[in-house]
Amino acid sequence: MSASSEQASSRRRWLGWLRQVAVFVLLFAVVSTLSNAWRSRSVPEQGLPDWPMHTLTGETVDLVALSEERPVLVYFWATWCGVCKLVSPTVDWLAEDHTVVSVALTSGENRRLARFMSAKGYDFPVVNDPRGELARAWGIAATPSIAIVRKGEISSFTVGITTPPGLWLRLWWAS
Repeated sequence: MSASSEQASSRRRWLGWLRQVAVFVLLFAVVSTLSNAWRSRSVPEQGLPDWPMHTLTGETVDLVALSEERPVLVYFWATWCGVCKLVSPTVDWLAEDHTVVSVALTSGENRRLARFMSAKGYDFPVVNDPRGELARAWGIAATPSIAIVRKGEISSFTVGITTPPGLWLRLWWAS
């Protein structure tokens, strides 16, 4: 086999491989988008649920007021959620420069949740939702779920695993 035919064969293999990767990426994007749409169908489109929220440290959370100047990342998660173990470090990192409010769903009493946060080294504010009542008011069907709130409205919503650049871009876009 000549050098030119080997190069042509190699080029065809690479193009075939690239085509497969492109199809996979497109398929993944379509499935992710449809999954987000399905899981977020019960999330309120207009306005936020009027539900009082208090962090573990006793601070009252007013999402409308917090979101007037900058977008707020609202993170619904649970200590028992396997995917949340991958997303929580990103949320903690973003909390250094962005406003973050998290809601821990059915994760036990306040002391247990505070110990969990301390053991993981997470510093983001946590609202405990031990019976999932707040999550139901928001229409949350799965964890993790992340809403970006700007001026009291949900500007972005995603469910499941997400990347640091993806979350950062959602916050930037809402700014």
